[in-house]
Amino acid sequence: IKKMAECPAIFCENPDKDFTRDRLLTFETTMRNVICMGIGSLKDELLKLYSHSPETPTTSAFVQARDKIRVEAFKVLFERFNDRTRKDKLYKGYRLLAIDGSELPIYSHRYDDDTTLLRKSRTNKPYSAFHITASYDLLECTYEDMIIQGEAKMDENDAFCQIVDRYKGKKSIYIADRRFESYNGFEHVVKSGNKYLIRVKDIESKTSITRSLGPYPEGEFDIDVFRMLTLKNTKMIQACPQLYKTIMTNMRFDFMSKENPWHEFNCRIVRFKITDDTYECIITNLDRDEFSADEIKDLYNKRWGIETSFRELKYAIGLNALHSHKRKLIKQEIYARVILYNFCQRIIQEIKIPEKSKRKYKYQINFTRSFHILREFLKKKGGNNPPVENLIA
Repeated sequence: IKKMAECPAIFCENPDKDFTRDRLLTFETTMRNVICMGIGSLKDELLKLYSHSPETPTTSAFVQARDKIRVEAFKVLFERFNDRTRKDKLYKGYRLLAIDGSELPIYSHRYDDDTTLLRKSRTNKPYSAFHITASYDLLECTYEDMIIQGEAKMDENDAFCQIVDRYKGKKSIYIADRRFESYNGFEHVVKSGNKYLIRVKDIESKTSITRSLGPYPEGEFDIDVFRMLTLKNTKMIQACPQLYKTIMTNMRFDFMSKENPWHEFNCRIVRFKITDDTYECIITNLDRDEFSADEIKDLYNKRWGIETSFRELKYAIGLNALHSHKRKLIKQEIYARVILYNFCQRIIQEIKIPEKSKRKYKYQINFTRSFHILREFLKKKGGNNPPVENLIA
C-alpha cells in the first residue's frame, strides 16, 4: 500500500484532483481502512479504526474518499501481495488450484441493472447479487484469482476460461465441480500447458458431456477417450459417433472456425462407485502412469477446501456484511476481504502449535479467532505490536 501511495494518481478516478490536498483520509489510510473494516455499521467501524478519537472522519467523508479510488487499485494490491508472499507449494510438481463460484447477495438499489437484478423462481420477488468465480490454492489455502460478474448474466465457464488464460504461474492442476464441464474449458487448460480434473455428470445422465463419448464398460473404469470435434454434421459424421463429435452452434468452442472445423480431443475418464448403486465420473488429462485412479479420487476430495474457504470469507472475514450500495464500492470490498483472507492465511499456515505429550487430541488453529487477532494487528498505527504468532498458537 505504501508503494502504491507513492503514485496514487494511477489508481484514482480523477488523477489531477483526487488525493492532491493534505487531508486526514489519504490514499493510504483509505485503502487500509477499507481492508480493516469489520462487520459493524460504517460509523462503528470508523470509530474503532480511529480509537474513538474526536478526529474520526465522518461516514460521508470516508465514502467520498473511497469513491475516488478505482476498483483496479484493490485488484493490483491483491495481485502484488500474492506475488510477494506466494510459497509455490507443490504436489508432484503441480500447484492444486480449485475453481468454484459463489453468489453474493447485495443491496437492491437504483444502481441495479440487468446484470445484477434477478427474481426468485417461486415468489417472483426481485433481489440483487454478484457472482464470484475464484481459483483457490488448496496447498497454500489462499485465493489466486477472481472474476466478479452480475449474477443475472454470470457465465462460470467463461470466467473459468479467463482465469486459465491469464494464469502465468507454475504448472497447475485445475480441480472443479460439474458446473465447469465443457469442451471449451478443457481445451483452454490443455492449450495453457496445464492439467484439469473436473467432476462431470455420470454417464447415465442425459445431459452429461460424457454420455456421447462411450461406449463404456459396466461399473467402475479408467479409460482413455478420443474424439474428433467438428462443426460439421454430415451423414458420415452421424454414422461414426465413436470417432466424431459435432459441436452445436449454441455451444461455445474457441478452437474451431468455418475455415478450420476440426479439433482433436483426448481425455481420460475415471468412474468410481460412491454407494452401492451410484457412481461419480471424473474427466481429466492427467497421465495414468503418474496419477492412479485412487489419486484422482483423493485430489478431487481436496476440492472441498474452496467450499470451506467461501464460508470463512463470508462469515469470519465478513464479506456478507457490506458497507455500501454502490456497485463499485462493493467490488472494492470484495477484493479487500479476499486480500485480508490471504494475509491471515499466509501467517496462520506458518504457525506451528507446540506438541504436548499429555494432550489426548491434536490441536488446530481457530481461524475465526486468528482473524480477529490479525485484524487488530493491522489496525496498529505505531508502537510495539503484539507477538501475534505466539498469541494465535
